Amino acid sequence: MRWWWLGSAVDEENLRWSLQEYSRAGIGAVEITPIYGVQGNDQNNIPFLSDRYMEMLRFVQAEGAADSIEVDMATGTGWPFGGPWVPLEESACKAVFVVKPYAGGSIDTLDLLPSERDRRNCVLQKVMTYPEQKQVVALWLKRGIMHVKRAAPGGEGYVVDHFDRQAVGNYLRHISDAFDRTGTPYPHTFFNDSYEVAEGDWTPSLLEEFYKRRGYRLEDHFLEFLSASKLSSLPSLVADYRETLAELLLENFTEQWTAWAHAHGAITRNQAHGSPANLIDCYAAVDIPEIEGFGLSDFGIKGLRQDPGMTRKNDSDLSMLKYAPSAAHVAGKPLTSSETFTWLTEHFRTSLSQMKPDLDLMFCAGVNRMFFHGTCYSPKDDPWPGWKFYASVDMSPTNSIWRDAPFLMKYIERCQSFLQWGQPDNDFLVFLPVRDMWLKNPERRFMQFSIHNMGKIAPEFIESVLRIDRLGYDCDYISEQLLSKTTREGDRLVTEAGTRYKALIIPTGTTITPELEQMLKRLAPLVIYGEDAAEMARATKAEAMKTQLGLHMIRRSNEGGHHYFIANLSPDDVDASVPLAVDFNGATWYDPMTGDITPADIAGNTVRISLRSGESRILKTSLTPNPSLTPNPSPKGEGNHKGEGNHKGEGRKRLSPNPSQVSAPSLIGRAGGESGCVSLLLGSESFRLDSLQTWESLSDSAAVFMGTGVYTMTVRLSRKQARQHWKIDLGDVRESARVYINGQFIGCAWAVPFVLDCRNTLRKGKNEVRIEVTNLPANRIADLDRKGYKWRKFNEINVVDLNYRPTTYDHWAPVASGLNSGVKLIPAAHARCEK
Repeated sequence: MRWWWLGSAVDEENLRWSLQEYSRAGIGAVEITPIYGVQGNDQNNIPFLSDRYMEMLRFVQAEGAADSIEVDMATGTGWPFGGPWVPLEESACKAVFVVKPYAGGSIDTLDLLPSERDRRNCVLQKVMTYPEQKQVVALWLKRGIMHVKRAAPGGEGYVVDHFDRQAVGNYLRHISDAFDRTGTPYPHTFFNDSYEVAEGDWTPSLLEEFYKRRGYRLEDHFLEFLSASKLSSLPSLVADYRETLAELLLENFTEQWTAWAHAHGAITRNQAHGSPANLIDCYAAVDIPEIEGFGLSDFGIKGLRQDPGMTRKNDSDLSMLKYAPSAAHVAGKPLTSSETFTWLTEHFRTSLSQMKPDLDLMFCAGVNRMFFHGTCYSPKDDPWPGWKFYASVDMSPTNSIWRDAPFLMKYIERCQSFLQWGQPDNDFLVFLPVRDMWLKNPERRFMQFSIHNMGKIAPEFIESVLRIDRLGYDCDYISEQLLSKTTREGDRLVTEAGTRYKALIIPTGTTITPELEQMLKRLAPLVIYGEDAAEMARATKAEAMKTQLGLHMIRRSNEGGHHYFIANLSPDDVDASVPLAVDFNGATWYDPMTGDITPADIAGNTVRISLRSGESRILKTSLTPNPSLTPNPSPKGEGNHKGEGNHKGEGRKRLSPNPSQVSAPSLIGRAGGESGCVSLLLGSESFRLDSLQTWESLSDSAAVFMGTGVYTMTVRLSRKQARQHWKIDLGDVRESARVYINGQFIGCAWAVPFVLDCRNTLRKGKNEVRIEVTNLPANRIADLDRKGYKWRKFNEINVVDLNYRPTTYDHWAPVASGLNSGVKLIPAAHARCEK
């Protein structure tokens, strides 16, 4: 997770406590990002890279090693790279053009100064006269255009010029000097956040580099460059400028930064999006490419809580999420990370269940190492809610959802153990027509490939990718630079890193340059022009689970066959047998929610897939028939997960007799149930409920309660009923629930569908059921705002809403908490096996 240090006002005791809390929850890595401080706490701030700061970093490294937590860090404070050691002459700059009439003769008498607004920190770089057009153009470089955003003490200052090799080298040298001066070990990984230097469109060497790389002089064409309407004689002018900036960023920033990290025994993790460069090349140049989710996707999943007005649309669809994984796959990088759950919902309103669908989409795109966005260092004794970052999601020990977060962490761990195993096995390479993108919108010279505007820059490419997906195939994007190193070996294309593909797809509308044409001739006949379904079908089989069942998935190969991560991100339940696109003779299901491992129901080349809306599974195929599977021993203790085990030797026997022939008892519903009254304990308050109702309607204190409420109830079963295989359906849970039957922990329901397996827990006669439901902190924080309690105590941006506006929560209506519908036992009709 990203670990924000507010003011870097940390101490040993609270660092140790924080890391132990993270470790207990299942966190495997922290990325330290220092930011602005807490109001009234300046005396405790620690300047970035000071001796005391480096001492705290060494302490975290030692504690992290003891807690099995990897320690990473941002390569600076806040973002982008910058600080007080960046001089004005090495800071990010923009071009300021002054155009004046010119009648010939000397230009000394002309007023070529920039406007008052732009005059500060401006240096004249070039003056060009155009006698035929009777105009003169002065190019000024304006330095110091941006300071570090959300900077921490000791990190305030100018943003560095990312295009200038010397400037970037000096910036990095200052950081390594601090490590070497203090004898501090370098972190495992250095991180770079998304490129957000919105005005940084120039660098002093640009004109020289443009001529060297493009073969003509940009300054000879300033008038065309400044007027998009005059580009007909040189339509590629602005695109050539954009391509030159892209190359400078790749070479002078991304590649130099990674080489610097490697020289010090560290690796790099990079968000290339937002930059003006070819994203595939920049992602491929680092060790761990990282994509980002920003907002909440609405898949229409059945039973998933809705929060109208408190969410924003996710700007990262499948096509955007595939940039970083594509570069990793093509370039042979084993890991792809993600900044996950940024602004998924408003503060204090995010449930674990809302996280899973967007996480599953990232997994299907190729992400296999997610980072939470994020958590703040907060002293354990600081009054609730503690120290908070300005943007959600808050994944911290002071958030009530932290209690059941270990079950989400275990789900992630199980998924990633498969997604990091083996090799990528996507069907096609898809050429990224970045040159065509650079040709667009020449009136806006500086182009940034951010997740927020890709829909406007590349709608045609997005549609090509989504059509390939709809046809049942998967793909990775490839740049011209990486394509130039790709070869044809028989009926496969092989990248320089050894990743194999069936063919290359040239998206509809791609401009075929002479250079690209030569590459395509070399790779023929494994080239498909346009999203031709027939040509794709000739190259390989489509996955029927995508075309027929509407499932999302990703496939990887391993030494014994293949494995799939499959997610039902649709409103419909699925239960059908479909063929797979790969050969197999045996198949096994792995449930990442529980750890259960069961043989798949196969017939010929088909596999039966049963997934309710919102569910996900891992399918492992092999060329040998399924081995006999031994039962998985029951877990012991509250902290374990039902059916958890390793990846070997686990299985279930067939269920008999048919549970659908036995009546299913209801525990309790909105109108009561055959179990009678339910007891509910909320803190020190207890309630007797004849029917279920959410907490906010029970009492004034219950309406603002944050934490875990305990329901207890009984259910009586006949001998015939007790012999059957049941599941417990908790209905609409707000927001997660641990369930115990007769004192035995059966699992935690934290995502839809809120259904748990009751196998081997129910008995004839009276059965005691205990359900521990944990709610959101929304009602409590709204109560604090109504009482005027000042908890927003942070410098700079403080806390804002998802539209970046200051806000309070005193107007929030109560958020439903607890069990929001009926609870019942249901026959395990779709549970194919039991112990």
